[in-house]
Amino acid sequence: MPNSSYWQNRFTQIEAVAHNKGIKAYSEIENIYQKAQIELESKINTWYQRFAINNDISMAEARKMLNAKELKELKWTVEDYIKYGKENALNKQWIKELENASARFHISRLESLKLQTQQSLEVLYGNQLDIVDKTMQSIYSESFYRTAFEVQKGFGVGFLVDKLDENRLSKVIGKPWAMDGVNFSNRIWKNKEKLINELHGTLVRNIISGADPAKAIKEIENKMNVSRSAAGRLIMTESAYFSSVAQKDMFNELDVEKYQIVATLDNRTSEICSEIDGKVFDMKDYEAGVTAPPFHPSCRTTTIPYFDDWEELGVDTERIARDEEGNNYYVPADMTYKEWKREFVNDDSRQNNLQEIAFDDRMSINNEQIRKFIQDLDNMGVDYNKVSKHKVQLTENEIISAISGGDRTKGSCASLGLVYIGQKGGYNVLDFRDGNSRDFFANYYNLLEIAKLPNTGAIFESARSSITVGSKLLKKVDIGKEYYLVAGRHAAIVRKTNDGVLQYLELQSQKNSGWINFDGNPRFTLSTRFACSQNPGNEAGFMIDVEQFKESEELKVLLGYINTEVGKQVKGVGGNVK
Repeated sequence: MPNSSYWQNRFTQIEAVAHNKGIKAYSEIENIYQKAQIELESKINTWYQRFAINNDISMAEARKMLNAKELKELKWTVEDYIKYGKENALNKQWIKELENASARFHISRLESLKLQTQQSLEVLYGNQLDIVDKTMQSIYSESFYRTAFEVQKGFGVGFLVDKLDENRLSKVIGKPWAMDGVNFSNRIWKNKEKLINELHGTLVRNIISGADPAKAIKEIENKMNVSRSAAGRLIMTESAYFSSVAQKDMFNELDVEKYQIVATLDNRTSEICSEIDGKVFDMKDYEAGVTAPPFHPSCRTTTIPYFDDWEELGVDTERIARDEEGNNYYVPADMTYKEWKREFVNDDSRQNNLQEIAFDDRMSINNEQIRKFIQDLDNMGVDYNKVSKHKVQLTENEIISAISGGDRTKGSCASLGLVYIGQKGGYNVLDFRDGNSRDFFANYYNLLEIAKLPNTGAIFESARSSITVGSKLLKKVDIGKEYYLVAGRHAAIVRKTNDGVLQYLELQSQKNSGWINFDGNPRFTLSTRFACSQNPGNEAGFMIDVEQFKESEELKVLLGYINTEVGKQVKGVGGNVK
């Protein structure tokens, strides 16, 4: 019978997986906030340029009705908004407001700006809700199954687990759990309404005062940053809750009577989690935020099953160890989560979706970080598609043609850069896989650990702004060499030609993939393509030496989790640079 330390180690890993999923989701949300901010600035500037003289416009001017031509142009835009909203299931109330605006003959200049800016926020929050909902379902499912897996492996006996259906997931995810009785969906919409009201108020105040539009843009940027921080707190807190409640639900199915609190103890551990660490509660007393995590935003505390006598099993082994015919199930100690899920989760369709996993060639690499990557990717359900060498090495143009295309994922820049390095090393590997594979390789912290692997020749930089980080790294690009650059919110291969011209490799465009020159002032390209910012903070980035890393055994293993069959690539017509 495993002891308490065993359970603490295993269930802390479950919490870490959920926490990392939350971080990845927040990274996606930060990206859509940044895009929305750029879009808002553009709309406000365009509006001022059209109607203002010397960047100054009166309230009387703002309230003037649009002329026939301007109204017609606005209605074309509104029709696009309506179409987008219906296709992407935006708020029905907002769609109704747009339809009403489209039918009206008189719209003021100020109303037109409000319509355009609110559309940006409606899209932002619609995307945010989709990301949060998808992430919470994934966290609950994985934590639920992983809890069953760890308990079964710990005891050495197994039982079949019914696959979670959409109806059950929807009920769990939609149920409010905080004291205010509001679920995350309603909380997101409340935050949206608050930001819209604040944004409109800011615009009106600045017009009344005759302030420079830059002042309005700065105020809106500050409000967006506050809203973005609130989104981060929300997703990390909800991640902790749904991981915790999934464990609770599985404990109940196992007839576990007590559970113990286990805090992640480091220099970031909160006072409340430090104090409650090790406390034991009856399952009937489980209450999120009171006797179970999350105890605060971004809480990393978890729970483990607790047994009064650790020498005894503590659960009915005869009940869980036999199937309906009375046969015993056994769970080997070295069984992987993916193998367990294939065998013990009741899903008749799973044989069509899962492939056999052969770990021999991967696990033979003597590198702890690669072993951790393998475990994390396997836990995320990312299939391994082993890469092989080309019989004849492709030319650079052939490589770019083979691996590029219109990106229809949420952004595969990071994994595409690694694929390019692999192709340079002679490996026959493709990307645009999307899903959890893209999520994993798009995560900055995972990329940072990859940069720390042997034979990367990595160069690291940090500064108070991401645009300074990018600039410092580009200054270290040697003529004739290629590097995998990670800075701001983008990853790409970069080089300096013999003429000293800096270039980056575009691989996500439908028609124009290939080497593109940096602007005469590289900071401009860093800003527009790499989304580097001058905003102060603790920023970091790095470059990997392509020549050193291209034949790395560690890279070969990672490429297996990116490698995609041609017919399954999420690219092509309709895809674009991201």
